Amino acid sequence: MKYVLIGNSVAAVNAVAGIREYDNEGSITIVAAENHYAYGRPLISYWLEGRVPNAAMPYRPQEFYAQNNASVLLGRRAIKLDPVAREVSLDDGTGLPYDRLLVATGGRPFVPPIKGLTPDNYFTFVNYDDVRRLEAVATPGREAVILGAGPTGLKAMESLVQRGVQVTLAELADRIWAPALDPEAAALVAGFLQDQGVKLYLNDTLASVRGMAGGRLELQLQSGREMTADILVIAIGVRPNVELLEGLPGVTINRGIMVGPDLSTGLPGVYAAGDVVAGNPPLLPHAAIQGKIAGRNMAGASETYQPLSPYNALGFLGLHIISMGNSAATGDEYDILKEIDPVTRIYRKLVIKDKHLVGALFLNKLDRAGLYRRLLEEGTDVTPLQDELLQPHFGLLSLPEEVWQQWLVE
Repeated sequence: MKYVLIGNSVAAVNAVAGIREYDNEGSITIVAAENHYAYGRPLISYWLEGRVPNAAMPYRPQEFYAQNNASVLLGRRAIKLDPVAREVSLDDGTGLPYDRLLVATGGRPFVPPIKGLTPDNYFTFVNYDDVRRLEAVATPGREAVILGAGPTGLKAMESLVQRGVQVTLAELADRIWAPALDPEAAALVAGFLQDQGVKLYLNDTLASVRGMAGGRLELQLQSGREMTADILVIAIGVRPNVELLEGLPGVTINRGIMVGPDLSTGLPGVYAAGDVVAGNPPLLPHAAIQGKIAGRNMAGASETYQPLSPYNALGFLGLHIISMGNSAATGDEYDILKEIDPVTRIYRKLVIKDKHLVGALFLNKLDRAGLYRRLLEEGTDVTPLQDELLQPHFGLLSLPEEVWQQWLVE
């Protein structure tokens, strides 16, 4: 059996492990567009801050590939797929035949068309090479504008602030990280950032860029506001790399590759996993689980992927956030429980609908987040517990005995 994996991040590495659970003999070839072995993408901001060295970046030791008899083609891109011949063409003219193929090509930064924007006058913040480029220019006293105040923009902001760069965030939405933070929580985060010296412009985005003498940039926002900066970072989201499957009969693409419950794509022997899959949040645990299940199914298993509920943990400059489910929910259709302390910027919110916990949000007080996550994912009826859910004494033993006894067994 010939296995070919397009991509070399978390999904692909876990697919290798999944394949080897069922097949120790088949050949595995990994096509990696980057010139790096798989690394932990969440670590790139810590690398830029100097908190994580090069040696700690790999997601798995390089020996992992040899131990699993997997060959890696670094710096190579798959440019064409022939599903009839079952062959992938690479950018160097090589053709790779396959029996089973995994598309784990991830996503690329979305860069909108902006007047004057060129590849030479902005940075992105998605991969290892991005931060290696930034390291050369992110020196103390310089000024940076980051377009986007979601998780990527916030981590880029933290890295640059820690390097002594003055940062301005520009966000088109009316608040920071709008999909996860409700207005009240976002206001607390905005106040925290301003206390750290970060400037924040909401309901605004970049309209034009113009190069100036000395390499500085003149930036104009849609509001008409003008500013100058040394560094411009675009961090407004990613787009899945679906080009390899575009236009092929049997494949459906809708903001990503549509897959079946077994992660198959509609093409014989072709599977997909990770950020390239439609509807997937760009989170490491989702990619890891999908990769493992796709690998097992490629090797003969028949497992079903059960989508995980949205979950994100984010920290920057000493402020910590956990969001899960429909954490930004507001409205009369929900029962919402809150604990707020503006002085310490503690914010705890539980969102209940139809007797079930459907969302939760925690700032700076993360106690029992794992317990709330279990209640959400299990679909537990929290009606009998509603008055206790945010009380200091609430814990596992607050649940009905038959529930916590079952959880302890599992």
